[in-house]
Parts: sequence; structure tokens; C-alpha cells
Amino acid sequence: MLVIKRKGESDMRKKIMSLLLATGMAVTLMSGCGNANNGDGNTNNDGGGSSVKQTSASSSAKSGNNDEVTTVKWFTSRPVDGAIDQAMHEIADEYSEKMGGKWKIEFETTADRPSYLQKLKTLIAGGNMPDIIDIDADPYCQELVDAGMLVDVKKFLQDNGKYDSFYPTALKYQEFTNGSMYTLPLEYHVEMTWYNKEIFKKYNLSAPKTMDEWLTVCKTLKENGVTPISVDGVDRWPIQRYIAMMPFRRSGNDYIIKLRDGEEKMSDKVGKEAATFMKDIGQYFNDGFAATDYATAQSMFLDGKSAMYYIGDWEIAAMQEAYEAGKVDYFYLPTVADGKTDATEFCVNSGIGMAFNTKTFDEKTKDFALYVLDNYGKKYAAKQQMSPIKTELPKDMKFSDLYMKIRGDMEKTGEHFLKPWDTYLDADTNTTMQDNLLLLASGDMSVDDFCKLIDDSIAMNVKK
Repeated sequence: MLVIKRKGESDMRKKIMSLLLATGMAVTLMSGCGNANNGDGNTNNDGGGSSVKQTSASSSAKSGNNDEVTTVKWFTSRPVDGAIDQAMHEIADEYSEKMGGKWKIEFETTADRPSYLQKLKTLIAGGNMPDIIDIDADPYCQELVDAGMLVDVKKFLQDNGKYDSFYPTALKYQEFTNGSMYTLPLEYHVEMTWYNKEIFKKYNLSAPKTMDEWLTVCKTLKENGVTPISVDGVDRWPIQRYIAMMPFRRSGNDYIIKLRDGEEKMSDKVGKEAATFMKDIGQYFNDGFAATDYATAQSMFLDGKSAMYYIGDWEIAAMQEAYEAGKVDYFYLPTVADGKTDATEFCVNSGIGMAFNTKTFDEKTKDFALYVLDNYGKKYAAKQQMSPIKTELPKDMKFSDLYMKIRGDMEKTGEHFLKPWDTYLDADTNTTMQDNLLLLASGDMSVDDFCKLIDDSIAMNVKK
């Protein structure tokens, strides 16, 4: 059976991207988001290994030969055998059977996000852009859009009557600040602070409703010899969430957008308040947090060695037993007086998006994409995950009280949502911020020095 390979990018496109990426290849790449979040949330810290799987999917060949098969490559950064990976393989298998096996999809996975991004840049710079890629709506993604390399996903959804099938926030998370959208969400998450109810009860504490109350709770715990918060410092993005909290409460995402564009400074009032809060709450992180990884931070909390732990709903399974036993609960981001955002507005994300190569997005690939949209929501939800596509839960499955509670919360979220800062900042500034946040939070760097480093990096990169 003859296999048709997609043609590479044109020479002109190679030249365009080589120019765009000339400086980007030297940059250390880090991305939160999700989100992360361990494949179903934005962090994807599952190791740097790559794997390739070929699944029969379908899409008939471009020529008239009925024996020809088109192979489509999806270069992905999802954990192998994670919920998204499983759902998409099931859909591809079903689609292949439906279409008679005339279309194949090849999944190549690099679960470690920095390694994935470096390899993706290399492929694209060499004119070998895959048919489908995983990417955040970040500055690098904007470069690909400007070069005409990514499909306008918003238009595709609207043209095919699928736009309103998604939860609005899941789509808004994928948008650039101008409202355009080139990445399709495959997940949907809220982030919260989990707390140990037994420890809180012992010291007559309740879930904080304001940021000041949160710091007071932390102070009380530390004075009584309890580690207030365990945090994953190794992966950086969990620390970066904290510095974004106060600005979000003050101005939604307006501050980070203006900071990115050089219209605000980290040393301005809002930025300085954010850095000060980071320093204040950092004194309540576990000892050695800079060297604490994801699994260790979580186990510290579940083992009762810390009183609080910030993470998203993708860890429902890990929290389930303790929640059912009445040992843990959660609270969302506390508020501030006279802030722009309220208690129903906090960090919501739909993770790294799925994007399509404009050069190879033919009618058959569009047909497969529509098949995904029609079937993904139910399959993903059946794996005890929150689907970005509105869907009825499978009636033959039992969902836990915790799952249903969080699902209900997501139905009631407000208009604003905290979008992780790593999706806004250029790669240089993001790395500078994430690395130096460790020093700021540990008390080894002053607020003024931190703010100057960020301002200098943004000034340099805005000029570029």
C-alpha cells in the first residue's frame, strides 16, 4: 500500500522561519501551563523521553488511487497514556474504521515541555513543520501566526457551528490579546489551594477569604511549628503563580499585558506589590522548596507535613481519598478590597493548545478535526476529566462527589480568569523571572533588585 507523505514547507517559508527563529534557538525555554499541569494541566514534567505511535485514522488520499493512504503527523507534548493521549487514540482508531483505513495519524510525543519546544523550533526552522502541533498562545506562537503557518481555529469553529460547543473561558484562554485564536483546547481546569482540615481545626483556622487573611493563617501555622505551604520549586511555574495573584486581583490580566508590552514596569505600584507579596508568602514555603519537585510537594501535603498546597483539579484522583475521609478541602484565590476581580474569578486554564499547519490542513484533515469535536468531550469526561467541550456525563459511569463539586464550581466562574504569566512573557524574561523568583521567595533577593531585573529584561526584549 502506497503511503503519501505531506510535502515540507516552501523555501520561502523556510527562510521566513529561519529569520524569525535565529535568536529564539538560543533561548532557554520554559512554559507553565498550562498548563500545566502534568499533561492534563499545563506542566508536563513527565520526563524527556520521546515516543512515536502510529494509529490508523482516516482521511482519504489526495489522488484518485483508492489504495493510497495519507499519513498525518501530530507532534505532541502530552503524557503518554494520559487522559488526552488515550482519548485521541481511541478517536483516531474509530475514525480509521469509519473511513476504511485510508488515513493514518502518527503521534510523536515528547512529554518534557522544554525539550519538546526546542525540538519543535528545530523542526519548523528546518522546514519540517508537522501537520498538528501542541503550543501555547505565547510569543513564539504569534511568530508562527505572523508567518501564516497556523490555521485560524476560531474561524474554523465558527464556520462549522462548533464555537458555542465549548465553555467560553476554555476558548478565551487560547486567545491572543487581540481576540484571535489559533489553538484548540483539549482540557479545562481550575486551580485552587488545598488545605488540611485537621490542622486548620487544631489551630482554630478557617479557609481565608482575603489575601491578608491568607498571610495571617500562614503566620499562625508557622508560629506553631507547622509548615504552611508545600510548593514545587523545581518546575518554577508553581512559584510564578503566586506573583501573578495580587496583580490579577487588582486589574485582571491588564497589568501583565501592559508589563509585557513595556507600558508598565515591575517597579510600578502593582508590580512592587506583587513582588512584596511574593516575598511575604515565600517565607511560609517549605524548607528547601527550590529543590522540591512536584511529587514531593504533593506528598508532603497528603502526608500532613504541610497545611496547604496549590494545584489544579487535574489532581482530583490524588486528593480523592483524603477528601472523602474529611481530611482535606480547598479554597480558591482570596480577594482584595476594591479589586477588579471577585471570589468567583481565579486561575482557569485550558492548557497547551492543538494547532494545525495551514499548508496541510486539507478537507480530509478538517473532517477528522470535526470528528474529534463531535466525540472528544464525552470520551475525555469518561476518564474523570473536565472537558472544555460542553457535554453530558456518561450515564453508565459514577463520578465522585469531589468531581461533581468542582464541575459545579466551573459552571459558575466569573468573566475574568488569571492567565499564567508564562504565556504572556517573552522566553528571556520568563526564564529570568522564574529563576529569580526562587531567590525573592527565599529572602535572598530584595524586591527592588528583582523588579529591576524584570524591567531591564522586558525593556531589552520589547526593543527586539
